[in-house]
Parts: sequence; C-alpha cells; structure tokens
Amino acid sequence: MNAPTDAARLADTAPVKVLQVVHGLPRGGLENGVVNLLNGLPPGQFQQSVVCLDRRGEMADRVAPQVPVEVLGRRRHDLTLALRLARVIRRTRPHVIHCRNWNTWPDTVLAHRLAACRSTLVWSFHGFADGHWFPRRRRLASRGLSLATDQLFAVCRDSAERFARLAGIPPRRFEVLYNGVDCRRFAPSAQRDGLRAALGFAPNELVILTVASLTPVKGHAHLLEAAAQVLAGTPRQVRFLWLGEGRERAALEARIRDLGLDGRVQLPGGSDQVPRYLAAADLFVLPSQLEGMSNAILEAMASGLPVVAHAVGGNPELVDHGHSGLLCPSDDVDALAGVIGRLVRNDGERRSMGVAARRRAEQIFSLDAMLVRYADFYRHAAPLTGRARTQPRR
Repeated sequence: MNAPTDAARLADTAPVKVLQVVHGLPRGGLENGVVNLLNGLPPGQFQQSVVCLDRRGEMADRVAPQVPVEVLGRRRHDLTLALRLARVIRRTRPHVIHCRNWNTWPDTVLAHRLAACRSTLVWSFHGFADGHWFPRRRRLASRGLSLATDQLFAVCRDSAERFARLAGIPPRRFEVLYNGVDCRRFAPSAQRDGLRAALGFAPNELVILTVASLTPVKGHAHLLEAAAQVLAGTPRQVRFLWLGEGRERAALEARIRDLGLDGRVQLPGGSDQVPRYLAAADLFVLPSQLEGMSNAILEAMASGLPVVAHAVGGNPELVDHGHSGLLCPSDDVDALAGVIGRLVRNDGERRSMGVAARRRAEQIFSLDAMLVRYADFYRHAAPLTGRARTQPRR
C-alpha cells in the first residue's frame, strides 16, 4: 500500500478505538514498532490500549501514560487465556483488534468470537521467530484462523507472499504496511568527528558496523569469513564492529582468534547507544540468511549509511541496489566480501550511497509516513459502529 502524502488524512470525525494484542513488550524490532505506533498516533483521533498475553517487558516503560497496558500472564497450555482476553474486549469494546505474529493469533481469534463484539479483527505477520521452522499443523491452523480474521497484512511484500504460500492462503488477502524509522532519532550527525573520537574511532579508520543478535540466522559466521578476505585485501585501517548479544558469541570469538583478527573484528556486546554508533560509522552490513522487514537496515539508512545485505526477504524492498547500497546472494562468502570491498575502496560511491539511503528513508520509510499508513488502515478497517467514516476498502 502506498503511503498517503497528506498528513491531514489523519483527521476524522470520531476516535477509532484500537486494542493492540502482543505477546509482550520486551526489547525487539516488532515491539519497537508497536511502541512507536502507540505513542505516534494522535490520541484525540485514536484511543489505543495494549494487552500483553505473556509478560509486560521493558519497552512498556516507553508507552505514553494515556495508553493502558494490561498483562494477562499466559501460562503453559493456558485454557483460560481466551476467556480473560474476551473479558478485556467486552470491557474496552474496541473498533479494531490488532494481533501480531502467530503466537497471539489463535487465542485472539477465539477471544474475539467469545466476546461477540462488533470489532474488526486484524492479524499482521512480522516474520518467523524460529527462522524457517513452521510445522505442517501450524500451516493448516493458519488457514482456519485466516477465515476467522477480517483483515491480514504483512510488513513487506516478500513476507506476505512467503506466508501465504506456506499456509495456502490467497496472497490477495494480504495488504502490505511498511514499518517506519524515526528519522530524527536516527540521522547523520553534524558533530560526526567528535562522536567518532568519543567512541574510540581513529580519524582515518573505516568502521563497518553490524547491529544484530549473535544467532546463526543473522549470518555472522559468513560475515567473519568475508571480513577476513576484505582485511587481507586492503591497506586501509578497517574495523568490523558488531553490536549485539547471543549464543554464538563464544564460537565467533574463537574463530576471530583463529583468523588472527583480534582488534579488527570486535564484539562489544549490546548497546543503548545504537544511534550514536550508526552516526559515527562508515558502512552498515547485515549478513542475515533470513529477514522480514529489517528495522536495523531502516535505522542505518536513516543514519545516512550505505547498506550491504543479502538479497533475502524484504531486503530488496528496502535497499535500492546500486543506489542506496549493495545486495548479494546469501551463503556466498566471496560475493559478500566483494561488495564490502567495493565500498571500502570507493569513498565517493560509498558516501553518495549513504546520501541516497537517507533520502530513501525519509521519503518512504519514515515514522511519519508509517503513522499515516496505519491511521488510514485503521480507519478503513473500523466497522460502522456509530462512527462517521469512509466506506471500507475492497
């Protein structure tokens, strides 16, 4: 769905009541998008509330005070969860109930039926939490759940088509609503030199940044082999810096030592200063073997960094190959090393791609554009329950 360009479309005659159903609000890309939505939609036009099926999570502390957050504390094989959620639905009487990813879908569908309220049920697919794992019984269940769900969408076209193909759901059932990035929080810095110095970067050092959990699907092992090729092939002072934590840390650190790359490939761990690192770096690389709509790529683009990534998932929808970054096939270490090396050698091309990436983020993937897309979607999704609105889209 194309983003509306007129912010005035956010105006309407009565507030839309939206109940967001999530597994919780721990630190994560999906959860960050939910919080941005909760805080960004005008409260006079949208009355939002949140139900966390499992636990609250630390990102709930970022939610605006006027947005209620309720925790149901799901237990293993919790047969009463749908009943408790149905009570919330009957009490709040939302126009739109929006649940996200598979782990909220079955219970929300059942609760929607039990509540017997005239609410539109929306389910959105944001990606597979377990990589490629999607058992047959879940595929079959998804077909039935889709029939009991009024509207479906995914965060990129690739995710929509992939899930539809796996589950046997007609792709036309899915709309696409792209995520957005806060282009004020993630932006090039006017104090870049001072920022680099504060982070310990040398003046002539080229810093190649990756922000991703240290898990197999994120592809750090392949990136490490590519980094070895890049570092062996350039006289420049280059540092690979990987922000993130995960179970692959010990194995990666051992391989870094085996390759003799201590100090040139660094794993400082997770950080709450990601915007500063992005503003100070020179190039962003995301070697994931599987991606949906990557918030890490969006943040890098908004920060004015060219992006190197595998041509998987939604990455080709984000990165304009040859203009705002470079894409290469997954599982091809030589190709990955080649595109990284190209941008290490060509300062002018690298910088011009960074400028194009920032422009693309502002024009298509900004948080403001995302909010307008969601506002338009929720208004058209809301049933006619005493609200004056346009006819629902077909």
